[in-house]
Amino acid sequence: TYNVKTDWIKTFEEKTMAKIYSAGNQKPTINVPIWRRYLSYLPYAALCLSVLTVGLLVYRNQDHHTLQATSVADLKPGGNKAYITLSDGNVIELRQDQEGVVLGKEMQYEDGTLIHNLKNDETSYSTISTPKGGQYQITLSEGTKVWLNADSKLKYPSSFNGNARIVEFVGEAYFDVETLIVKGEKIPFRVKTVNQEVEVLGTQFNLKAYANEQDDVRTTLAEGSVLLHAGDDKLPLEPGEQASNDGQKLHKKKVDVGPYIAWKDNRFIFEEVELQEALKVLSRWYDFDFDIDQQVKPTYLYASISRGKSLKEVLKIIESSGIKFKLERLHDRNKLTIFN
Repeated sequence: TYNVKTDWIKTFEEKTMAKIYSAGNQKPTINVPIWRRYLSYLPYAALCLSVLTVGLLVYRNQDHHTLQATSVADLKPGGNKAYITLSDGNVIELRQDQEGVVLGKEMQYEDGTLIHNLKNDETSYSTISTPKGGQYQITLSEGTKVWLNADSKLKYPSSFNGNARIVEFVGEAYFDVETLIVKGEKIPFRVKTVNQEVEVLGTQFNLKAYANEQDDVRTTLAEGSVLLHAGDDKLPLEPGEQASNDGQKLHKKKVDVGPYIAWKDNRFIFEEVELQEALKVLSRWYDFDFDIDQQVKPTYLYASISRGKSLKEVLKIIESSGIKFKLERLHDRNKLTIFN
């Protein structure tokens, strides 16, 4: 009886062995034990198995990424979120139902609720920080008020001693500096960033100095006067002036202060703001990453929008400029894609 399976394998074996030995002009030996014949195929089988395994892994990996990209209907606006990192490394999460905090050796909310009491009499430094989508109001130990915008950090002492009040800052904040007189002398207040220092006696100004935008640091003066230091450069500012620091030199110009401090009053004001710059502002407040398609033409925005609106409401207003968008969740991050 003809056995298709057995005869096919036998024929395949004989032809394969014949090709292997033909190079040496040797006649294939059919009587070689079957297990020795199969051993000669092991390298080929192993190669096939490797290819199949890699292919399966690639497929599963691509499928995994595809599953992660899911549509997002909307994003809520930011709110009162902040953390205080003490000098010993302990972290205090501030309450979201509170708007402000008074910082010093005794930390408390503006309504008088105690947060933490520093037992050490020596001056210690702490850092208050807001995440993306966060903001908080601060009163320092000597009365200076600071409004922290999203994704910002302020390093401050528990008390100010000596002939200067010095804090270190990254991000964006509005400062209302209290005039401090000790023994008949005004004690200056200094804000240090990576590449400049702002020196004031008593004034109100907005400072934008994000870590990833060190070539675009802006100081906008609302009231009083300030003196900027950057390397050997010194630049005084008067109300209604804005200083820019490109990392090499200080420049100043006259501006309408309103749009630059509107965030403190919970508004976005865009007056001929380039699309990418506007998206940087929005991405910090709504906590998303963004990408602009290369085919999108240069676009400038004009809008006054409440920061209390959801992202979808804001984007609908911006859509009037002719852009389209897609919002999705990818790799545990919200991503906004802008296209024509």
